[in-house]
Amino acid sequence: MVEHVIEKLGKSPDFQHQHIVLGGKHVELFALSSLVDVAATVWRIKETASAESYTWEQLKWTLGGEEAAKAGDHVQGLLEGRALLFTANRSEAIWVQPLSQNLNRSINSPNNQNILISSQTGFIEDMMTNVGLIRNELRSAHLKQSLVLVGSTHKQRMLILSLDNTVDAALLADCEAAIRAHANEDFTSTRQVAKWLRQQPLWSPLPCYNRTESPHEACHYLKQGRIALLIEGYPEAIIIPVHLADLFILDTDLDLPSALSVMIIFFRVLGALIAIIAPAAYVALVSINPDVMKLELIYSIARSRVGVPYPSLTEALILLFIIEMLLEAIVRLPKSIGPAMTMVGGIILGQAVVEAQLVSNLLIIVLAASTIANFTIIGYQFALTVRLWRYIMLFFAALFGPLGIVCGLFLLLSLISNVTILSKPFMPTTAPRGGKTNR
Repeated sequence: MVEHVIEKLGKSPDFQHQHIVLGGKHVELFALSSLVDVAATVWRIKETASAESYTWEQLKWTLGGEEAAKAGDHVQGLLEGRALLFTANRSEAIWVQPLSQNLNRSINSPNNQNILISSQTGFIEDMMTNVGLIRNELRSAHLKQSLVLVGSTHKQRMLILSLDNTVDAALLADCEAAIRAHANEDFTSTRQVAKWLRQQPLWSPLPCYNRTESPHEACHYLKQGRIALLIEGYPEAIIIPVHLADLFILDTDLDLPSALSVMIIFFRVLGALIAIIAPAAYVALVSINPDVMKLELIYSIARSRVGVPYPSLTEALILLFIIEMLLEAIVRLPKSIGPAMTMVGGIILGQAVVEAQLVSNLLIIVLAASTIANFTIIGYQFALTVRLWRYIMLFFAALFGPLGIVCGLFLLLSLISNVTILSKPFMPTTAPRGGKTNR
């Protein structure tokens, strides 16, 4: 048994093998120092087993050890941060509770999600800590957990959370079955989860789950009958299934008066429509059907485009590509200089392209409004979907004018109404009542 452990891990610099005398018995301790505080663990073991004489069974009972009879589990257990104790003749072994290295960051507010109202705590990379944060928000015996180990060479822990008094039993069973059916696949990214759960074409840009870094928001979704998936090493919860309303409605909206909630939701819906339609409307009205506008507006647009050598579609694409590069630069640059660099770059580039007569002033206003409106959408994945559909609408408008905008919106609505996640529609026809979805 020991030979297999030494063969797999013996050459690693953090592999620790120590001889200890406990109660007159010689034992051997194996652990990884990168995961286990070996010195503190040895000291605690000696303090716990401080009697002069022990049998192996007495020692195992005193240390609270767990039988480690399967040799094939020894390497995986050490990689999970456990400590292995062998007898002197290496015929028997037990797992002992070690003192782990502090590898997790402290609980802080979410890094990528702004919370205006409610709890400011955010998930971290440790899965059990995240479960504790959810239990602290939702003290209910109805909270059920199901652990799934995914992977063949590397076991990734996934925890499926639900409230048994609100969740649809068929939805929960389908979710567990979909994940367990791929338990032998090595987990590399959350994109695999989307592949396992989706019941739609792979080319569809719509996400099949939502993400949140807020335990308060995760509990809100659980109360609605959703499923929360926690993955070890990911500081977020994956919410299954996702609904169209998640683009525009936050759980914190319920803390506001009804009139204010409706106003905020209205502006979010309006922002999504402006983000999708505004660039396409510019191209359609300038290139295909300028006659639908008032004469004064036609003259104003014509004056702003004097000297521009490109058609309106090329003009819009050039500026859109510049905006996309600026948005990516904001994400990639360090937080200390990213906003300043991109702001300066945007001002300089915007002024330069106008003075060089490569684009019109009106187009800059339209695309700036479209970009700002895109940020009103809740969720990064949804915002990316809107950014992608903006280009599709742009080409429809360039080909068919205002009719192309109508066709693009019809295609988008057809796609949304056809999407299902684990047999649940992306655009449900009824609202949840008391946590359960009534059909």
